[in-house]
Amino acid sequence: MTLLIAGQVLKSFNPWNKMKNLIFLLTASYLCLSCFDIIETESEHDFSKRTVLVYMAADNNLYRSAYQNIGDMVAAEIPRGYNLLVYIDTPYDNPYLLNIKKGKIDTLKQYNPQSSVSGQVLKSVIDKAFSLFPAESYGLILWSHGTGWLPDGTYDNLKKIHSFGSSNDGEMEIEDLAEAIPENLDFIIFDACLMSGIEVLYQLRNKAKIIIASPTEVLIAGFPYKKTIPPLLMPEPNYKEVALTYMEYYKNRTGNLRSASIAIIDTRQLEQLAYLVRSAIREEVHFVCPNKNFIQRYDTRNPALFFDFEDYLEHAITNESNLMALKAQISKTVIYNDFTPYFLDEFPIEKSCGIGIYVPFENDILYEQYRSLDWYKDSELFCS
Repeated sequence: MTLLIAGQVLKSFNPWNKMKNLIFLLTASYLCLSCFDIIETESEHDFSKRTVLVYMAADNNLYRSAYQNIGDMVAAEIPRGYNLLVYIDTPYDNPYLLNIKKGKIDTLKQYNPQSSVSGQVLKSVIDKAFSLFPAESYGLILWSHGTGWLPDGTYDNLKKIHSFGSSNDGEMEIEDLAEAIPENLDFIIFDACLMSGIEVLYQLRNKAKIIIASPTEVLIAGFPYKKTIPPLLMPEPNYKEVALTYMEYYKNRTGNLRSASIAIIDTRQLEQLAYLVRSAIREEVHFVCPNKNFIQRYDTRNPALFFDFEDYLEHAITNESNLMALKAQISKTVIYNDFTPYFLDEFPIEKSCGIGIYVPFENDILYEQYRSLDWYKDSELFCS
C-alpha cells in the first residue's frame, strides 16, 4: 500500500498492549470496539459454504489502516454459513487470529511473536484457519505492502522496495508466497501495491481460479471492506461487484485520493498467454527492448520499474498477427479492469490492460533472479 493521507488530520495515537482492549481507527477518528464480545476459543466449527481469510501483515507503518479496515469488516453483512477470519500482526502486540461477525469479534488464537512475512507462518495460519472452519470453498485476501515479484531487500537503500509484506524481519519473496498458498482457492485478492503484475499472477496461476489485484500502487485506505466483503460471501462470488465498488470508492474521492486501478484475472488463461508470448518472441528477427519512456508506467518511483503489459508488447512485437493474438488472449485473461485518469500527481493513466510487467534496465542485476520465476521459464520474455 502507498502511505498517503491528504486533507486529513489524524488524532494522536497511544498504542495498546493487549488485543482484548482493541482500538480500531475508523476514518479520521477512533471507535472503541471493546464493547464487542472477545471470546477466545479454538473449537472446530460446522462445515460451511465458504471461509475467507484476510491475512494482514501489518507489522509496519500500515497498522492504523489495518484497524480501520477491520472496523469496516465488523460493519459488513456476513450471512449464516459463511466465515470471515482475520489474521493480524502489528508492531504493538502478538499476532491474533480473529473470527469476524457483524458487530462482534471472537479471538480464535493468540500467537507467540512470529514473522508474518515468513512463508512458513503464512502456511501455518492458512492451515489453522481452514481446519477450524472447513468449507466447500475458500478465499484469501493478502493485505500489506507490496511491490510485485521483486526480491527481499532489493535496492533497499536506493528504492525502498520489496515483495509482499513488510516488517523488521524483511519481506516475503513471491516464490515463498506461492509455496505457502494451497491450490484449492476460489480467489485471491491483493490489498497491496503492484501485485497485478504478470510475474506475480503467473507464479500464482495454480493457486486460485480468480485473482483480483491492482497493477498500480494502492492507497492506504485499501478496499472499502464494508461493501466488498458481502459480494464474496454468497454462493457465487460477485467479483465484478467487488471491483466496481473498489473503483467507485476512489472515483468519488477528490484530489490525490482519486487514484486507483483494479483488475480481475482468470488464471486459467495465463499459460496460453505465456505460450503466445514465447512464440511471438521466437518469431521476431531482432527482438529489441522497447523504450520505457513511451510505455504506460504503473509505479511512482523514478525511474519507474513497472509498466502496462499490453502497451509493452505493442512496442516490442513487430509481427501484427502475433500482436493481435496476444491482445485477444489478454482480453480473455483480464475479465474486468478499470483505472482513474491520474495516479496521485505522479503520472496520467492513459491506457491499462489490467496487467503490469517489470521492465528491466540496462545490465539489470536482477536478471538471474528473474530467470527463476515461472513466468520467465514459460515465456522467455526478458531483455536488458
